[in-house]
Amino acid sequence: MPLPRYDEIHLPLLKLIHNKRINTLKDAVEILAQEFGLTHEDLNQRVRTGRLKFYSQVSFSKMLLVRAGLVFKEFIPLRTTDKARQVLKHNSKKITKRYLDDLATVKENMKIEKEQEIAKKARLDSYDEYLQKLKSLSPSSFEQITGLVLSKGYNLDYMKRVEITPPTNDFGIDGILHLSDKEKVYFQSKRFNKGSIGVPSIQQFVGALEGIYGTRGYFVTTSKFAKKAYKYVDSLKEKEITLIDGHTLVELIYKYKLENEIIQIK
Repeated sequence: MPLPRYDEIHLPLLKLIHNKRINTLKDAVEILAQEFGLTHEDLNQRVRTGRLKFYSQVSFSKMLLVRAGLVFKEFIPLRTTDKARQVLKHNSKKITKRYLDDLATVKENMKIEKEQEIAKKARLDSYDEYLQKLKSLSPSSFEQITGLVLSKGYNLDYMKRVEITPPTNDFGIDGILHLSDKEKVYFQSKRFNKGSIGVPSIQQFVGALEGIYGTRGYFVTTSKFAKKAYKYVDSLKEKEITLIDGHTLVELIYKYKLENEIIQIK
């Protein structure tokens, strides 16, 4: 009897691992050989490398099942996963390599997403730690930090092109980015330890811009913005306002490699 094709092995092997105690690949090969009715002559067929062909087929099938997330890699005896149990419930007549490849892709994507979530959480935790340092600074120091970070985004010379307004009577404007002799961008920076910034605060900033005929501005905070604040900014037609929350600010600080330089500001 000719040896089975590769796609004819995947489902029987999966069922075998699921239903019986299989400690080694050799055990699986012996049982499957009986199921397929293979003769001693069939089992002695070899591939070019000299390995037994049927053994190589079963080994390859096991590798695909593991890669697809249907069989655990390191368990002895071999064990099927919850996903395998779901597959077997469908009473499929055959499991193809293409199907296993698709499962492997889904598994890999899930792994990547999980790794990204873990990395994101670690990053946000580090951002929270850094934010605590920013929140402890004085209002004037935080204004300097805001100006420094924003100047990097425009590739401006901070000392020459960034103006921090006086602490009092600043009319709601904390700083100015002089992009050119005629073009200016304004910003307001607010330190908050908790809570989120809503529409009223943004409206005050828009009103301040209106008073000096400004059209572009940044509102920067160590806190967060309410969802309505973002919707309000999106609805503006004559003003271009960018909201930068605490995490985004720290992300920019790291992006421009300012973390050590900024902490020195008191």
